[in-house]
Order: sequence, then C-alpha cells, then structure tokens
Amino acid sequence: MSQLTKWDRRYLALAKEVSTWSKDPSTQVGAVTVGHKKEVLSQGFNGFPRGILDSQARYNERQTKYKFVVHAEMNAIYNATYSGVSLDGATLYVYGLPICSECAKGIIQVGIKKVVIEKCKEINNWNESVKISEEMFSEAGVEMIIEDLYQLSLKTKNQ
Repeated sequence: MSQLTKWDRRYLALAKEVSTWSKDPSTQVGAVTVGHKKEVLSQGFNGFPRGILDSQARYNERQTKYKFVVHAEMNAIYNATYSGVSLDGATLYVYGLPICSECAKGIIQVGIKKVVIEKCKEINNWNESVKISEEMFSEAGVEMIIEDLYQLSLKTKNQ
C-alpha cells in the first residue's frame, strides 16, 4: 500500500515534468518544493548556474559536467532564496535520482521537513550517499519517503 496521497503523486508528476527542462543528455532530475497550504514554492532541475554557458560539449565531458552542474534539489532551494521564499516546514518532491548527502545538508539547513522521492533504478548506485542522507534526515527530524510508483501502478492494474 502506498504512503502517498493523490497530492503527493501530483507533485511527483510535476517534479518529473520539471526534470525534462534539464539540458543534461544523460540525467534529468527535477525537484519541487511545496508549502503547507499545498502551494508550489519553487522548482529546480539539474543544470549549470545562471549565466554559465551550458553547451553540449560541457555536458558530454563527464568531469567538466560534474564540476558545473547544480543538483535539482539545491536549485529548488536556490530558486526559493532568489525569490525571497522561506522553505521552513516545506515538503520537497524529487524525481530522477535519490537525494545525495550534499543536498541533504542543504535540505536540512533550510528547514524542509519532508522529502518524497520516486524510487529509481539508480538508487542502488547511490547506496552509501543515500544511507548518509537517511541518517542525517533521521537525526534532523526530516521524514523521507521513497515510493516505487512503477510497482504500485502494476499492482493497481493487476487487481
């Protein structure tokens, strides 16, 4: 049984849509922050910082890409800050990859209290970082939900 409400699923779908805005040819990640009144506070996708040339040549050179790319979660945080929006008590929805330990630090620092991510095939490649994120979230009182929506939809169709 899913822990997610219909609103959680809608915001994950929105994060998936936002992920398509990324110019990264190999990885598209989207993030959406939502307030307690169900209002969208900010969004972010993985990409280069404002004003930085985001050419395909830079994306195709892996080491260069890693030096330049801002993760979707941090972009959502930066975009909220840029607009003067507080994320204290907000929920973060992420589609594409699990939350790394570096992003977890930023999530905790701005006061986000719940994170919802869709389970992805890459989650096993990030086991160590995800475990650190889970540990930090647990200590900081941030609820993390990892939902396998693909398996959930298969169960629903087969019932």
